[in-house]
Amino acid sequence: MYYPFEAQVTPLVNVRRERILPVPGDVLVKLNERVEPTQVVAHANLPGDFRVLSVAPELSVSPTKIKRYMQVKVGDNVRRGQVIAKKRNRIVKSSMAGVLASIGSGRVLVETPPTPFELRAYINGVVTNVLQNRGVVIETTGAVIQGAWGTGGESFGVLKRLVKSPDKSLRARDIDPSCHGTIVIGGSEVNEAVLERAQELQIRGIVTGGLAPELIPLVKRSPIPIIATEGIGTIPMSDPVFQLLTTNDGREASISGQVRPRWGVVRPEIVITLPAESLPSGQVQPGTPLTTGARVRVVRAPYLGQVGTVMSLVDHPRHIETDARVRGAVIDLEQEEPVFVPLVNLEVLR
Repeated sequence: MYYPFEAQVTPLVNVRRERILPVPGDVLVKLNERVEPTQVVAHANLPGDFRVLSVAPELSVSPTKIKRYMQVKVGDNVRRGQVIAKKRNRIVKSSMAGVLASIGSGRVLVETPPTPFELRAYINGVVTNVLQNRGVVIETTGAVIQGAWGTGGESFGVLKRLVKSPDKSLRARDIDPSCHGTIVIGGSEVNEAVLERAQELQIRGIVTGGLAPELIPLVKRSPIPIIATEGIGTIPMSDPVFQLLTTNDGREASISGQVRPRWGVVRPEIVITLPAESLPSGQVQPGTPLTTGARVRVVRAPYLGQVGTVMSLVDHPRHIETDARVRGAVIDLEQEEPVFVPLVNLEVLR
């Protein structure tokens, strides 16, 4: 049995998201309380930065005698570059602004004040669990689309499709003032002009099929969450993803470009909250082996981004173009005839 990577492209599912503070703090909402994406559900104070300054060696004095040369005392505010210790023509300056926290063993500690941190709900939903001093669990129903690559933080806005087909590139001229505050949906790629225009009009997020590799450094500096649903390169958005986004064009959605490849994998995603009295039955559970009839997406060339159905699992390894022998599956990509694809090149869409 083979357990492939999985990606959600689901029209309606129960969505459960943990919202956890990076350090202990205060939870501001209660169990069963309904929350909105921009609502602050918890807050904490993040520890400040600090610097240890070796005063005694710099002044060439005994560690026990540095207090007589100190120009400031514990608890004083200091500026970056301010002289904090002096002996004749020898001086020690603070390398950062902050508070002189302690003096000892010939060294001093300068520390910045704690930074307030606010944790927002991220999605519309109901608080189903309160984790004391750490955060909450929020649940809702809706559509979920996971991307192959992403960057940026979290945001919330109305979905706005700007291309007519998944193979069309998103261009700067497509983005007009009506896109302000929206999450724009492109097709196969974006360019640098699109990114500049998006920042200018304060777009809340960008969803595209592919992203040119040379744009990655620029995109990572952008404050806007950006998701490439298929991967890096000029790749048309897969039909199931494009159709699901098109169906929900004009609806409010949450977007996250955050990625964590291991130790609790986190993938970039779009969550669209939808009203539902009951969820569809018969959904495939996560972590199940690959079987015939499964809907899969190809994640590497030559069929990168194409979606199809598993017709059969091949019992024995086959030779591929690289002359390697690999295990694979026969996939119906709705071409003239089915194709053989290595198992490692597939991910299940659920």
